[in-house]
Amino acid sequence: MTGRETRASVERFDKFDDRDAALVRWRFGRGYVSDLARERYRRMFHGGRRVLDVGCGVGAAARWAEGAAYVGIDLSVALVAQGRAREGLALAAADVTHLPFADNSFDRVLCMGVLHHLSAGEVDAALGEMARVLAPGGEVALVEPNPWNPWNRLMAYVRPAERGILHTGRRPCQRRFEAAPGLQIAAFDYEHTMVLPAHLTLFLRRWAWVTGPRFTRALRALHRLLLCVTPRALRTHTFWRLRKRGTGGGEGAGARPAAGPAA
Repeated sequence: MTGRETRASVERFDKFDDRDAALVRWRFGRGYVSDLARERYRRMFHGGRRVLDVGCGVGAAARWAEGAAYVGIDLSVALVAQGRAREGLALAAADVTHLPFADNSFDRVLCMGVLHHLSAGEVDAALGEMARVLAPGGEVALVEPNPWNPWNRLMAYVRPAERGILHTGRRPCQRRFEAAPGLQIAAFDYEHTMVLPAHLTLFLRRWAWVTGPRFTRALRALHRLLLCVTPRALRTHTFWRLRKRGTGGGEGAGARPAAGPAA
């Protein structure tokens, strides 16, 4: 995928995601979907005080920053402008392969659903840049679609812009992350999103009743059931924390992913 194609695809999907998030927040986002997002971002922020959000869109993750100094970058100039105007956030239009920040500027970098839109060379450059702007001991939190999830695999075949999902499985990512200079794998886990919010929003405009507390409780129960019956390797996303090596020691370059949850 060329740089121009990458920019176009990421901007197009960021616009879709922003519209989708606005619909979810209308009512449903105050319940089940919001709970899932809050839990995901709490894991990603992981107590960071200086946070960079790569591929931030309009900066929706800032609401879960919990007092951290939040900075976001995105390829979409339009989305960055929206986030600045609506929320007054510190956002910049920039490319993850050329981050406009000094070395050691952040103790957390969030990168959710970005790498599968990049070419192999761009992924390596992005990892290098994220490691550069991290302070020693800081962490990159990455979430990527799991290609062994049936829905994700279908999307990879029917949507050309999502074809990169086929290369974000656990083993390929592990090999790439282990080879990333200055970074080591600190934690790994599978996580599960029950239904893409895009499908839930089809109901929101006409059938507001489905967003009520009973429906929210029912979906929470269904989600817990799916967590019990869905094999971990088939869950929708992989979650990684990569730690920048520092003077304080820690695991070696070939550290294996943690077997348990990365909470």
